Amino acid sequence: MSPPLSARELMSTDVETVGPAALMRAVAEYLYGTSVGSVVVTDEADVPVGIVTSRDLSQAVAEGVDLDEERAAAVMSESLVTVEPGTTATQAAATMRDHGVHHLLVVENDGLAGILTATDLAYVLPYATERDRESEVPSVDPGDLYDAVDWRFEDSETRREAGRTSEPWPQADDRSLSVGETFTFEKTLSDADLEAFAKATGDANPLHLDDEYARETRFGGRIVHGMLTAGVVSAAVARLPGMGIYLGQDCEFTAPVRPGERVTAELEVAENLSEGRYRLTTVVRTDDGEVVLDGEARVLVDEEP
Repeated sequence: MSPPLSARELMSTDVETVGPAALMRAVAEYLYGTSVGSVVVTDEADVPVGIVTSRDLSQAVAEGVDLDEERAAAVMSESLVTVEPGTTATQAAATMRDHGVHHLLVVENDGLAGILTATDLAYVLPYATERDRESEVPSVDPGDLYDAVDWRFEDSETRREAGRTSEPWPQADDRSLSVGETFTFEKTLSDADLEAFAKATGDANPLHLDDEYARETRFGGRIVHGMLTAGVVSAAVARLPGMGIYLGQDCEFTAPVRPGERVTAELEVAENLSEGRYRLTTVVRTDDGEVVLDGEARVLVDEEP
């Protein structure tokens, strides 16, 4: 069995350091002239006393700080969080969350060995969840999932909410879908959903997981995985009367979804393709009505076992 990924394997050992008296102009030129996102501030004994990140620099510029006059000591963050080289990736991620930071100093024998960032972890975290531990298959109650308090499903024909633990749907042969009938499913896409999706699929794009990285992109912040948004459509299909089976999905992502936003998948039966097969139009909207996904699906509605 492979050992867990550690900070030693993931950290950058090429750490730039400056003294507290360094001009912010020099710090800014270094940050934007290289691919790193931080500079460590050390005292005369080379002991870290602070850190200046790209975010700190951006805030200083926004506040009108004169980069040719201000010193690193005035801009740096003194909240230094350290880990040891043997710290696992999952432990490091938990430390970042607990302290609300995106950079960890890796120290060894009282010296600075490297620096570990949230971006470093975002690329590997789905594969690093304690590789020395056997995976456990979770016990899932489908009824509990179908009736989660935060979720809402509605059928236009019966005009009632439906769930697997409430009165069951009639069997598919007695409850065929009708052209024009609509179904909606609402769900809030939380940070926990994004993390779980990344771990389950391996889609660890930092655009979805790393605030600091995402702020520098065209989106100005993190967005939900496109396929996670499309998954809300799949959740609606799973709640069709009978047993809904996906045959195909075509969709276009028309706007980003932010973590924490509530979205609604709207399905309309557009065509009866015969033998239990249907073509559905599929739209996903945010709470303010903006369309974030537009497309159609082809499904088979079979009898439940």
